[in-house]
Amino acid sequence: MGFDFLKNAVMREDMELIFNLREWDVLKGKSVYISGAAGMMASYLTMFLIYLNECHNFSIILYAGVRSENKAHIRFGRYVARDYFNLITEDVIHNFPIDTKIDYIIHAASPASPQYYGGNPVETMLPNVVGTYQLLEHAKKFGVDSFLFFSSGTIYGEINSDKIFESDSGIFNFMAPGSVYGESKRCGEALMQAYFREYDVPARAVRINHVYGPTLDLQSDHRAFAEFVKNIVDRTDIILMSDGRQKRAFCYITDAVLAIFTVLLDGAPGESYNLANESQFVSILELAEILVSLYPEYGLKVVRKTRNEKGYLSLAQTNDVVCDTTKIQGLGCHFSVSIREGFYRTIQSFLQRRDCGEF
Repeated sequence: MGFDFLKNAVMREDMELIFNLREWDVLKGKSVYISGAAGMMASYLTMFLIYLNECHNFSIILYAGVRSENKAHIRFGRYVARDYFNLITEDVIHNFPIDTKIDYIIHAASPASPQYYGGNPVETMLPNVVGTYQLLEHAKKFGVDSFLFFSSGTIYGEINSDKIFESDSGIFNFMAPGSVYGESKRCGEALMQAYFREYDVPARAVRINHVYGPTLDLQSDHRAFAEFVKNIVDRTDIILMSDGRQKRAFCYITDAVLAIFTVLLDGAPGESYNLANESQFVSILELAEILVSLYPEYGLKVVRKTRNEKGYLSLAQTNDVVCDTTKIQGLGCHFSVSIREGFYRTIQSFLQRRDCGEF
């Protein structure tokens, strides 16, 4: 079951690119736990650790926390059966079954799409609050070389500024239906800070903005940019359900993975870092037009329509503010992949899988 990501030309090249951009020896022989390991971004982190073991003999002990064993097999295929791969299906909200020290903990488990905030607000909040507590307690008890929490740019709320810095804090209506995601991320960061200050747990956070790549879930992810990719793969017109004026910074997954590991390994304990590609800050309409232009032979176009509100809010900054990345760039991170290159690679990876009958 599942496909071999190392045989997908785009994904294999992505792994090699990440490997060549920094020194990785610190991970040799270490243990790493990733919650939400089958998710869009966390799965690429997991795949990179698999790549280090398979292609460079790093002997990393990998613990992959997932809710669905079936999805893990689809994501990671035959590598799930490797001796170094430990599949953890216990929900971190209720129980953390590992009773030994883990060198690196990455807490990435959390629904990240607005489609979940209205219908599943409790399930959206608990991983960021209770799950973070459970993992920090484990780190406190056994020790950890580094703990990394996946936070989000949504924690800033509404800010009237040209840029958002890590020290900023905007207006946040915690009573709004869509606030559960950002508010729970705020709480997760507060817990991280508390465990660092009181118990010296070396925890840090990345405030992630819009990331995309070959591990997008084209069937279930209804964010605009994911639906645009599906449109191109299916050779259908892009239906834009708004005026398309809102701007977002889009980061290709190789830049994101490198930044995440850099914060894990080199970031300062107790600190949070914005993760975004500032240079790729475009409107949703511009993005749709770029994607259509990547494949002129398909003859696709952007069709603009309107829709009714669905009862939830994304809490993305509506005043088109970009997160400043000076702090994370100070660790040596550079965001170099353009929207044209990144989305072309994303689409090509899906087309290769389709050609091989993998989806």
